[in-house]
Amino acid sequence: MIISSLVAMNGNKLIGVNNDLPWKLKDDLEHFKNYSMHKPIIMGRNTYDSIGRPLPKRTNIIVSKTLSEVPGCYVCNSLDQAVLLGKEHTNDEVILIGGAKIFKEGMKLINKLVISWVDADHLIGDVYFPDFDMDNWIEVSNDIYQKSDSNEFSFKISEYIKK
Repeated sequence: MIISSLVAMNGNKLIGVNNDLPWKLKDDLEHFKNYSMHKPIIMGRNTYDSIGRPLPKRTNIIVSKTLSEVPGCYVCNSLDQAVLLGKEHTNDEVILIGGAKIFKEGMKLINKLVISWVDADHLIGDVYFPDFDMDNWIEVSNDIYQKSDSNEFSFKISEYIKK
């Protein structure tokens, strides 16, 4: 069973600012949609709030100690419970999509990283991906996207598997 993280970050591991993404990358959002379609996705409450609705054609699982019910979503009070629920809905892959608390707690479970490396190291924000050792991961693919009218910055989508 694959447990992955799907995240966009800059070289400083910035992933968010004011409960939103720090950049506008249409091609990355399209990749997110295509990659996560028909799979269970796990997110924290703040990430759900920033999205504002369940994402269609996915099993939406929110980890929250304060929410009890969200239409169109499952709500779990722990990441472990959420991962177990996700596994009940797939034989393939469960995806952690944020935020920082989910990624930090999930690093012990994740065996695949899908990272969009955004060329925007000058940006600052308030949410960062947790530190991790790249020496524990093998890059198995990458695709490069150039800055364009639909992508505010150039970026590279890399997939890594745990050694």
